[in-house]
Amino acid sequence: MEQKPKGITNGDVCFPFSHLKKISHIYYPFRNVSMYFLNGDRIYINPEKACDTMDEQLENCFAQLSKINSGQKIFKLSFFAETNSKAGYEQLQNKIRNKIKNQFSYEVITTLIAQPPLSSKIIVEACFYREKDWDAKFIKGESCGAVLFKRDNAEILIGSAQAYSNYASKINTEKAFAELIDIFNEAYFPINAIVRQWNYVENILGFDGESQRYQEFNDVRSGVYGNTFTEKGYPSATGIGMNQGGVIIEFIAVKSGDLISFPIDNPNQISAHTYSENVLVGAECVLKTTPKFERARFIELFGKKLIFVSGTASIVGEKTVGVGNAEEQTEVTINNIKQLYSPEVLENLTGAALNPKYGHARVYVKNKRDYSGIRKTFKRHFGSLQVVYIIADICRDDLLVEIEGKVILEKN
Repeated sequence: MEQKPKGITNGDVCFPFSHLKKISHIYYPFRNVSMYFLNGDRIYINPEKACDTMDEQLENCFAQLSKINSGQKIFKLSFFAETNSKAGYEQLQNKIRNKIKNQFSYEVITTLIAQPPLSSKIIVEACFYREKDWDAKFIKGESCGAVLFKRDNAEILIGSAQAYSNYASKINTEKAFAELIDIFNEAYFPINAIVRQWNYVENILGFDGESQRYQEFNDVRSGVYGNTFTEKGYPSATGIGMNQGGVIIEFIAVKSGDLISFPIDNPNQISAHTYSENVLVGAECVLKTTPKFERARFIELFGKKLIFVSGTASIVGEKTVGVGNAEEQTEVTINNIKQLYSPEVLENLTGAALNPKYGHARVYVKNKRDYSGIRKTFKRHFGSLQVVYIIADICRDDLLVEIEGKVILEKN
């Protein structure tokens, strides 16, 4: 079997390699139902030479992007990069945007997430779809935007919103959610259509006065959500730190009469949205709200079934386990994830025998020194599953690793 070219990583590796099709020296899944995973087929692009400069690695990534063709259309690019200053972030962001304008003849959702990859200075997550299968419309936001996909009686809205200023985290969060709401209003989508969300918060564990920045994010999110998710449960979500960029919210929302969607709980963990005051950080006299997300979310659409796994950490009940031990925390985290697609859970989901395949993983590592142990533990459980490792601050001081992903459910 031919090997995939260096630099290209398939982000949805649950299918055997016989499903891959070679086009312009890039391999990626070619399915009858594009958007199987709702956010489009996805690949991760790594620079071919990790020792090059940032500019050289960026050029190499764009050269690889140019080889995605034959009916596949890129609609979203997320860049994970090493950038530690406001000026450096803005310079790289402008450089990326200019390159996209020069390379693409249409609008592309673009985000720069200041999280250093462990394999290089920059990696690119590219999402694409088969153009002939979908009616797609770009919705312009103030800083980012979204694409509204329509097919049959289903509508899928995928995009991001960002607020980046010198103001406190609360103001950035309010502005980012205001932009998100504007996008949803233009697309005629209710906010409770969100099924998956990523929340990137600059200096997530820092404080603005007496208020922790992540807690401020949670308070604003709770106010925006209100009671809109009461019946359906909250989205699957990740809340994670980044070095620069204010607040970025990425989302997947689905509107369809055929959609089946509901939350999945882990019996070993208290739902985050019911945490007690003991684990909420900030001034004692201030009312603090809980993180509004589910541990995982089951989705069924077009006859395809999957589970979105939220950012998961070494928490049992509501307490951190394995303080100071990254390998133990990775073990507990993976066990927590496996609880979300255990045979008992799957039988309760559909009543049918299903074969779960962990579809992709992103692993957030707090300290670079722990990478080797975290990677070794992950490989012991998931073998050669393709995974992206990124340095990022986790939402608690004592958490050292966080893992997210998807589980694809197929009939036995």
